[in-house]
Amino acid sequence: MTLWRIARAGIIAVVVLATVLGCAPEPTASTDTVIPSGLGISGGHSWLQLSAEELDRQMGLVAATGATWVRIDIDWSVIEPVRGKQDWSATDRAVQAARAHDLSVLAILTYAPAWAGPHGGVGGSKAAPQPVLFGRFVGDAVEHYKDQIAHWEIWNEPNVTAFFAPRPDVATYAHLLRQAAQAVRARQPHGQVLVGGLAPADDNGQDISPTSFVEALYQLGADADFDAIAVHPYSYPELPDSQSWYNAFGNLMRIRRIMDSHHDTAMQLWPTEFGAPTGTGARAVSEDVQARIIDQGLGLVTAIHDVGPVFVYSLVDAGPDSNDLEQNFGMLRRDYTEKPAVTVLRTHAEVLRAGR
Repeated sequence: MTLWRIARAGIIAVVVLATVLGCAPEPTASTDTVIPSGLGISGGHSWLQLSAEELDRQMGLVAATGATWVRIDIDWSVIEPVRGKQDWSATDRAVQAARAHDLSVLAILTYAPAWAGPHGGVGGSKAAPQPVLFGRFVGDAVEHYKDQIAHWEIWNEPNVTAFFAPRPDVATYAHLLRQAAQAVRARQPHGQVLVGGLAPADDNGQDISPTSFVEALYQLGADADFDAIAVHPYSYPELPDSQSWYNAFGNLMRIRRIMDSHHDTAMQLWPTEFGAPTGTGARAVSEDVQARIIDQGLGLVTAIHDVGPVFVYSLVDAGPDSNDLEQNFGMLRRDYTEKPAVTVLRTHAEVLRAGR
């Protein structure tokens, strides 16, 4: 496998992104390499299910790759399944393990217990909660972790039905965002509020494309309530520079342009999930192609100005079923042996670890 030469990443990425999007990159890219502010691993919900010993092992492996960030679920449905009875032990274990290895934490404030929803629990934990109740939980989370966490991502993939039931609605999400921002700023004035990572999607009457979602947030005036925007630029099974219609890596540049057009040129854009599943499932890739996708994606982000930490999903394969995509995003196999993607991550880590 041939790795991209990181020193040339800025120039190459500008050309590639212009080709992918079919238009000139100005003013959102430069021929100078722009160093993002960190490299991270998005571990998924599985981190909440591990023992303290296993978490210590995995966070040590994250640090060994050269990554300096982790993305951890602060899952309301796990913490407070019964109203008024909060148990922070699962998230405490994960956050404490990360901090013990000097890893910065991006917290995803997400999902909801049945009692907090307006639809009687329909849609499960992915159902949009009542905004005021969500704001109260955000306030509790910030109070609990304000000495350990300063970056708060509000929900996960709120633009798709699978994660925002019964269906995505920008106005509803903007209300959640307002309540969350008020809760963060009242308790942690330096805290940073991120729009929840936007999934690859089309405007199909159910899901909302990331670009349409961001434009609608600006139209609603919600930009007063966020400090950065997160996006999930998955491209698999194609490489990030592919011109295939389902390659979502180009959403990074499209959203960057929207932000710039609204004069948010200094606001950061955070890629909080990207990667590719190996195995035998539909749209899975080989381990070598997984490494190439991660290699090329990490090279491309260096061409976009004001990019926050970029998070690769994920660390360890989540299960033994090679036919299940969700179980095979790891850069480590179930037995902790390395796939080629780990070498890629280490190669890019030095240039990407500028910020914390």
